[in-house]
Amino acid sequence: EVVEKTAPINDVNSKRKSGYYISDNLSRFYFRYIFRYSSQMSIMDSEVYYKKYIEKDFEEEYVPHVFESVCKQYLIRLNRIGAIEPVFEKIGKYYYDDPINHKNGKFDVVTEDENGYIFYEVKFTKTPINDAIIQKEINQIQATGLKCYKYVFVSRSGFNCKKYDNVSFIDLKDMYTPF
Repeated sequence: EVVEKTAPINDVNSKRKSGYYISDNLSRFYFRYIFRYSSQMSIMDSEVYYKKYIEKDFEEEYVPHVFESVCKQYLIRLNRIGAIEPVFEKIGKYYYDDPINHKNGKFDVVTEDENGYIFYEVKFTKTPINDAIIQKEINQIQATGLKCYKYVFVSRSGFNCKKYDNVSFIDLKDMYTPF
């Protein structure tokens, strides 16, 4: 279980959008930061090496990606105990194509249930999620044609925004509350 195959929930048979990824965090860290730069590591002080090759990428790319995985696991646990209503049947990435603007992209955490899709925006930033971020994400989703009936925002640093009818919030501390 070191490598896993992933496919978008909206096109599970797509060979073009499917991929294999290292699922073990220790192995992923090793190949991303140690193996890749092993010759540089042998001639640098460990502090210099860390600052040059690990520090920025680890905080801005690596940990946010792992945080998405943790959020996905959290949602699966809630789903298994019946704490999400209606129970979702699929969870994963949602890929979209926008031929008009010549763009394509993906949403990292989306669930599908009997009512349609729920979009989860996971932010591992040092600043709280605000109204501008919420509106930007909702507009991006609506521009792709994804039919969401609910939006959920998950934040490491909390929220600084108003309440919305079809928007829910999950704070980092909520994820560590026992069920």
